Amino acid sequence: LAQQESESLSANVRMGIQYRNQQGKVQINHNWFLGYTKDEEGNLVIDPEQAEIVRRIYREYLEGASFLQIKRSLEADGIPNGAGHLKWHESNIQQILTNEKYIGDALLQKTYTVSILDKKRAANNGEMPKYYVEGSHEAIIDKQTFDLTQKIRSNVRRYPNGWGEA
Repeated sequence: LAQQESESLSANVRMGIQYRNQQGKVQINHNWFLGYTKDEEGNLVIDPEQAEIVRRIYREYLEGASFLQIKRSLEADGIPNGAGHLKWHESNIQQILTNEKYIGDALLQKTYTVSILDKKRAANNGEMPKYYVEGSHEAIIDKQTFDLTQKIRSNVRRYPNGWGEA
């Protein structure tokens, strides 16, 4: 009986989230999201000090620094990551460089709950619909910089010994 109640509640929550996504209403956990905080109404607003760290990461990457070099640079300067820790991981850098939220957009439902009981989440590779909301909040990085970063990342994957030709 308790399991049925849990499944019913979960289904209702999923429907609510689905409806909110369809309406383009963005809810983002800002607690560990470097560069943003929320105002009194719950809207994402730029944290100027943290936003400068995000801009620095993009700038260093576009100047040719690797994830490892950027990580070491941030740690050497005693700059905390989104969780407030002084230790960075290369995956932190990669996530910042690929997150569309830094251009003011939001891709909703990147992950979904696979198992209600285990509360396990998985990457959404087409199992559920995704929703892209443009201009949902103020951008830290301009779209041109973001697009150039993605192009370089794509070339680095294709040409591991250098950026190569596009």
